[in-house]
Amino acid sequence: MDPTKFIEGIDRQLARRKVELSNLSLMVSEQNPDPHRLSCIARSAVVLAYAHWEGFVKRGSSSYVDFVNSAQVRVVDLKFPFQAAHVLSAFKRASGTVKTRYLGELLREIDARRTEIFSVSPDKCINTESNLSSGVFKEIVQGVGLEVLPLYETRSVFIDQRIVLARNQVAHGELVSFDGQDVKDRIDGVRLLIDTYASQLKDAAVAGEYMNS
Repeated sequence: MDPTKFIEGIDRQLARRKVELSNLSLMVSEQNPDPHRLSCIARSAVVLAYAHWEGFVKRGSSSYVDFVNSAQVRVVDLKFPFQAAHVLSAFKRASGTVKTRYLGELLREIDARRTEIFSVSPDKCINTESNLSSGVFKEIVQGVGLEVLPLYETRSVFIDQRIVLARNQVAHGELVSFDGQDVKDRIDGVRLLIDTYASQLKDAAVAGEYMNS
C-alpha cells in the first residue's frame, strides 16, 4: 500500500468521527435548552465521545498494521514489537516450559521465522481490552512500534477519569449528570487526542518508522 492511500484512509475515518463530535459539541452548546433534553444529550455525548476515542485508536492502529503488512518486508527488518507479533504463536506453544529442549526448539523456530515476510492479523498487536484506558492506549502505541508522546502522558488522567470512567458510569446505568461546557471540554479533549494519534500514524508511515533502524 502506498503511504498516500494509507493517509487518505486515516483522514477519511478521522473526518467522519470529527464531524459527529462537532455536531455533539454544538448540541450541548445550545442556548437555553430544555434541561431534561440537555441532560439526555450530554449523557449520550459522553458515551459517543468514548466510542470515537476507542474506535479511532483501534481502527487507526489496525490500518497501520495492515499498511506494514503491505510493505512486504522481512520480519528481521522490522521493529521488535512487530517481530514479536509475528512469532507470537511460537511463544504461546512454549509457554510454561523450562525444558531446554523445547526452549531450544523455540529459539530455532524464532530464528527461522525472522527471515519470513511479515504478515500478522492486527489483533496480535492491538487489544483495547474492556476499556481503552490510558495504560491500554500506551500499550497499543508501543505495540505498533511507536513512541508514547508527552501529550499521552499529560492526558492520562483525562482519559481515565473524564472519558473512560464517565462512559462506564452512563453505560452501567448510573444517573450521573454533566453540564454542557463540561461535555464540550471532554469532546475537545478527545478530538485533540485522536488528531495527535492520527498525525503520529501518518508520519510513521511516511518515514518508515516501522523499520528496525
